[in-house]
Amino acid sequence: MTDLRSFTPADADAFAALQLAALGRAGSGEDLLAADARRPPTDLLRRQLLVSADGEVLGATQLQTWAFSPPGFLHAQLMVHPHARGQGHGSALWQDLLAAARQAGARGLHTDVPDPDPADRDWAARRGFTVQAHRFASQLDLTRFDPAAFEPQRQAAQAQGVTFTDLSSTDLSGTDLSSADGTTLDRYLNFVADRLIETPDLAGHPRWPLTQVREILRLDHDPRPDWLVLAIGPDGEWLGTSAMIRFRSLPFAYNELTALHPQARGRGLALPLKLQVIERARREGFTTMRTNNHSLNAPMLAVNRRLGFVQQAGRFEMHRPLP
Repeated sequence: MTDLRSFTPADADAFAALQLAALGRAGSGEDLLAADARRPPTDLLRRQLLVSADGEVLGATQLQTWAFSPPGFLHAQLMVHPHARGQGHGSALWQDLLAAARQAGARGLHTDVPDPDPADRDWAARRGFTVQAHRFASQLDLTRFDPAAFEPQRQAAQAQGVTFTDLSSTDLSGTDLSSADGTTLDRYLNFVADRLIETPDLAGHPRWPLTQVREILRLDHDPRPDWLVLAIGPDGEWLGTSAMIRFRSLPFAYNELTALHPQARGRGLALPLKLQVIERARREGFTTMRTNNHSLNAPMLAVNRRLGFVQQAGRFEMHRPLP
């Protein structure tokens, strides 16, 4: 006997434990609720739990608005605890999730399937999902990183008259990162928003509102202006940015974005730009840096490999239209 019921905040630890067991995704219930609290009130977030007669959480679904989903699509997650698989729980959860997505008026569903598990990918394919892209994290060992090996790239950027600064520099002083009123900050947020829709992750998506850009840069709860780096040309034009953030529950620095203005590409600036955040991470005492990659972003993949980033297990992005 099982019961399908709605998630409550008291279930946060159990939901986080299920994510770890079913997906290998580490995190605490506290982190889950904190992320929920930061979501815009207009976003959809629906979680259902499949619970045994003795109260054990056997599986769960999550249906939500997600910035990286195609327009009109909802991000779907379905999990069954490894010891409870093969008993029809996944099919029951899927039917409930599919009905909820249709009721919400979604054009389609977007899900992520871990790449080491072809069985999960086959399960999704039998329900109409097709693979659209491969995403994965890359990790850099900062204890073994030798910045001197990349001095030629740094000098080549300097020879073009390019300088590197950040939002804490004296040139950009007076910017209050906790406020949207700063002129420089507003310019920076718009610069990042423009670069995001030029990436394979968000090509064809609507331009993000600045509140959403603030969120990914953690400006409202953990602002680090010195970790928002700019490459500036000899005439003062902004050529590119590399942004680093941290998650307090995780022991690594995270490179959220490294991107160049279209007119600055092909000049060898991405690598020395990324060196700037690597140096800041090392000064802060981090031993590891991570970033996420899209399989179609060949130029940035080449930069990461050259710097020594090592590809980690990733996930396949799969889509299912809802007629």
